[in-house]
Amino acid sequence: MVALLLGWQLRSIEHLATGQQQRSFVVDCDFDKFRQIMVRKNATAAIVEHTGMRLIGERIEGVVMDTSQDDRPLLNAIRGVTKTEVSAVKELMVQLENPMLEASELVLTQNADIHPDHIDVTTVSKGPAGRLKHYQTTLDAKPDPEGTRVALTVALDVLVNVPSLFKYRADAGVQQAADDAINGQAAAIEAFIGKHAGESFILPELMR
Repeated sequence: MVALLLGWQLRSIEHLATGQQQRSFVVDCDFDKFRQIMVRKNATAAIVEHTGMRLIGERIEGVVMDTSQDDRPLLNAIRGVTKTEVSAVKELMVQLENPMLEASELVLTQNADIHPDHIDVTTVSKGPAGRLKHYQTTLDAKPDPEGTRVALTVALDVLVNVPSLFKYRADAGVQQAADDAINGQAAAIEAFIGKHAGESFILPELMR
């Protein structure tokens, strides 16, 4: 009986391992400039490349701008105090750098809502890629007395083959991947904002 039970526990099974993490921190940059940098520079590539992926393509699927609350949209945009609200949808194509996922590329949809007093960005996989069944991140940013408060979340589901006895190891491994991803994102955001925060004028990448 003991041998039978042990044999069952060592039998390889498919197991959906999940990982979730969240983190909040303050960036030493006022929110107006933070918003300019995130919108006008290619922050996406810098953030993605700190999460075990590499951005290989992006396509804008739609942009909606609301200037009804901004009496001088162009002037205020130049001054960096715009009240224009922007909603944008992008398709992102990334290269996966973990061979254990058994897939080389992943397609993501990114929804960004930019408001005068906060930013909300949600990035979610369009479908599974190999063993990566689901991937989602969120970024929320708002003014803080010490700069800009950023809140991040990461969630991923990975299908693994593992002996029943060791499912906890698979769960721990995927959770570690979520931990690493959110720490990488936080470090990337702080470094990216720090790189541009001292610039007097934040010019779009296409103008450089």
